[in-house]
Amino acid sequence: MTARISSDDARLLATLERAFETHAGADGVIDHADLGRALGLRDPELVRRVLRGFDLNADGVIQKDEFLAGVRTLLFGSDRDKLWFAFRVHDRDDDGVLDEHEVLRMIGVSLAESDVTARASQPPEHLSRALFASADQNHDGKISFDELAAVVNKRPALLRKMTRSEAIWIAPNEELLAWIDEKRAPSSSATSRWLDEHGVSLAVVGTWALGNVAIFVIAMLVGEDGHPAYEIGRALGKCIDFDGALILLPMMRRFLGWVRRTFLGVLVPVDDAVDFHRIVGHALFALAVTHAAAFTVAYAAGHGSPLQLAATTRGLTGVILLGVFATMWIFSLAFVRRSKRFELFYFTHLLYVVWLGVAIAHAPPFLWAAGVPILGFLIEQALRLRRRGRKATVIASVAMRSGVTRIELDKPKDLTAGPGDYVFLRIPKIAKHEWHPFTISSAPERSTLTFHIRSLGNWTAALREHAEKTPNDPKLVAYIDGPYHSPTAPIFESRFVVLIGAGIGVTPFASVLESIVLRGPGMLKRAHFFWLNRDAYSFEWFAQLLAALEREDTRDMLDMHLCMTGARSGVATFGLEIAREVMHAAGRSDVVTGLRTKTHFGQPDWQTMLGLIAAEHKGERVDVFYCGPPALASKIKPICQKLDMTFREEKF
Repeated sequence: MTARISSDDARLLATLERAFETHAGADGVIDHADLGRALGLRDPELVRRVLRGFDLNADGVIQKDEFLAGVRTLLFGSDRDKLWFAFRVHDRDDDGVLDEHEVLRMIGVSLAESDVTARASQPPEHLSRALFASADQNHDGKISFDELAAVVNKRPALLRKMTRSEAIWIAPNEELLAWIDEKRAPSSSATSRWLDEHGVSLAVVGTWALGNVAIFVIAMLVGEDGHPAYEIGRALGKCIDFDGALILLPMMRRFLGWVRRTFLGVLVPVDDAVDFHRIVGHALFALAVTHAAAFTVAYAAGHGSPLQLAATTRGLTGVILLGVFATMWIFSLAFVRRSKRFELFYFTHLLYVVWLGVAIAHAPPFLWAAGVPILGFLIEQALRLRRRGRKATVIASVAMRSGVTRIELDKPKDLTAGPGDYVFLRIPKIAKHEWHPFTISSAPERSTLTFHIRSLGNWTAALREHAEKTPNDPKLVAYIDGPYHSPTAPIFESRFVVLIGAGIGVTPFASVLESIVLRGPGMLKRAHFFWLNRDAYSFEWFAQLLAALEREDTRDMLDMHLCMTGARSGVATFGLEIAREVMHAAGRSDVVTGLRTKTHFGQPDWQTMLGLIAAEHKGERVDVFYCGPPALASKIKPICQKLDMTFREEKF
């Protein structure tokens, strides 16, 4: 009997009703077209079969009560209820059994819906036969519901995965998915979870904010008894001195790399340095505008027209400072940085040199406040300029699928990089003066440097276009600045690690994993590697490396999880999922990558998967290293904190 959902759970009911309204539209029902759009399915027959599972009165549409009943079955029903729903989708002629034609068609449709081209060694016919060999116990050429249930009962994770997959389309904003995870996860308040995730960073930002308040209050208390606006402007100037010095620290990459390698790396949120730089930058601009406004008011009160202020040395340098700062601030906003005009941010930010010079001319005491950070920053820049001249020939440049360009460089003899380190590259043939940071995707033991660069802006698009038109251009050269340490640097100091790379975020871990193959694991005892991609083509970037890892890992040190997030998963592909499970159990290679490791379809269940890893290493410290979109990091980080796993995120 289907489990009942508590009627007083208003949050859940509201979520389901909103989901229905989203899918149904103005007519108040979900028809064939609505369901196809909601599920993202292209095959009309597949949409019709799924619709039939919800359409209890067989009128060709899904009413609200039918939708809620279907959701209850998929998400909260018994395992047998869920399996019966999936069975009916596959039973095309509704005769209560699955024949080979029905299973073959569903597997073929499922592969097509996921944009997976079946390998020659594993065509749909082989997958179908494998399923029948496992399920058809009486050898009558048909699979009954009970026979299918017997196969699935040995693989309970399949039903759990189907439940989550359907929840994603039922509640498009993933509210329902979060609700399910909360029910399974240890209870804690939203406030405590937020503090767990952001506590250290909040402490740093809070200390900085209190520092500003203290400086302002002290400056006001020891004022010169001038005009109130003058006193406010002067106190704000003291805060500007403080923040003008601080804003340089997060950009001192070599200094931060040293901090990361010391005991301070655990206490100081080095990985959030760029975010802190942005916060201070926004505050500094607000302080500068308010400071200028206060002095303008004070000048007008004592001297008449405020326009005369611009004729003074202080006024003129102040106007220049505001103009320079406004230009830098506007072009550093996210809508510019993330557009195809990244160079606007890059070049306008070089005006920091002008800003520092004019700031000292505007208020000489600023040099006393910011002298040490400025000196440290100048030393960093001097070291950077000294090492920026290293020239490297581009040995190979290949435009790969999924918008990634692979380039390979001769490694300069004096360049010593660690696994996962990054460098800044300048390729004059692409852009004469632009430097861009990229993670080294090859192991330090290699005699060459390899980079996998996704096309996101003008520079990367121009590089890809050049690789397409002139692959392996012998005249292409690059200049290197670096290397710089990344959050992946301590991996070989850990015993148990989880490496999570999303898309091109896998590059630092590719370097780490190749290094394991070439030099051995060192202190590492067990590494759990997750790589998420939307399509099958992206796994080709490091297919040879992954195959080598499988061959070399004779001690079962590496636990590999490849996740194709754009693939269909759930009721519509249930037959394909079972067939792939059977093939994997029989030792056959994966239909997507050709590797021994089976590719997971859909989004991973992080709560379950990380929980299993934590249980495997109970009593041991497990370090999680992540590189990918911030949105995914915000989901994984709190789970790691609940499981007492350390979490490190690579950011640029």
